Amino acid sequence: MLGPAGSGKSVLAGAIAYLLRDLGYDALIANLDPAAIVYPYEEPDINIRKYVRTERVMRRFGLGPNGGLIASIDIAVKFSRRLKREIIENGPEILVVDTPGQLELFVFRHAGIMLLQEAILDVPDNKALALFLFDPILCSDASSMLSLLLLAASVSLRIYIPMIGVLTKTDLLPDREIKKIWNLLNNPRQILLQIQDKNTPFAVRKIDPQAIKLDVWPVSGVSGDGLENLITKIIDILGEE
Repeated sequence: MLGPAGSGKSVLAGAIAYLLRDLGYDALIANLDPAAIVYPYEEPDINIRKYVRTERVMRRFGLGPNGGLIASIDIAVKFSRRLKREIIENGPEILVVDTPGQLELFVFRHAGIMLLQEAILDVPDNKALALFLFDPILCSDASSMLSLLLLAASVSLRIYIPMIGVLTKTDLLPDREIKKIWNLLNNPRQILLQIQDKNTPFAVRKIDPQAIKLDVWPVSGVSGDGLENLITKIIDILGEE
C-alpha cells in the first residue's frame, strides 16, 4: 500500500483485510509506519512500532517529525529480519502492508526500499503486488494527475514488483467527477494533450504515455464501493505470478 500522505492507505488497508477475511482468507495487516499511533482498524497483527517508535526517536535525537520518521526508518531496517520472522511464523495467506505517507522514503531513500525488501519481499514463496493510491482531491487538474502518475512510475522503478493504481475516496466527490478523473488516469495520453502548449517543458512533451500508464481502479475504503472488484483483480494478478 503506497501513496502520498492522506491518500487513504490505512483506511483501505483495513477495508481490504476485513473483506478478505469475510471471503475466507487468512489476511493479516502489517504496519511499517513507526509514527502511526492510531489506526482505522484493529491493532496491526505485525507492527514496526514493536521495535521503533518515531516519538521516542524524536526525543532521543532532538528531531522534528520528518527527520524523526527518516531516522526511524533507518533504525527499523535493523529489525527487518525480526519482522520477516514474525510474518513467517504467522504464515498468512495474504499480508496487507500499511506504509508511511512520506512517499520519499521509498522513492529517494535506500532504507525504505531495504525495509520493504528484507522484511516483506524476501519472505519465502512470496507473491507481491503494490497498490499506488491516487487521492481524487490531489487530481484537481491534468498537471496534478501527470505528477502523480510520474511519482507512481518512480516508485515502480524502485520496488520492481507489479503495481496497479487505486483511485480512493470515491465517496467524497460526485460520480461524474470521479468518472472524469478515473478516465483520465487510465488514459495518460489525454492528460498529456490537455497540458500541451508552448510553455510546456520539452521533457514533458516527450513523455511516452505508455511509459506511465497504470491500471487504476476506483474504490472507497469507507463505503466499500468498488472494493470487491479491486480484490478480485488483486487475487487474479497474484495467481498469475
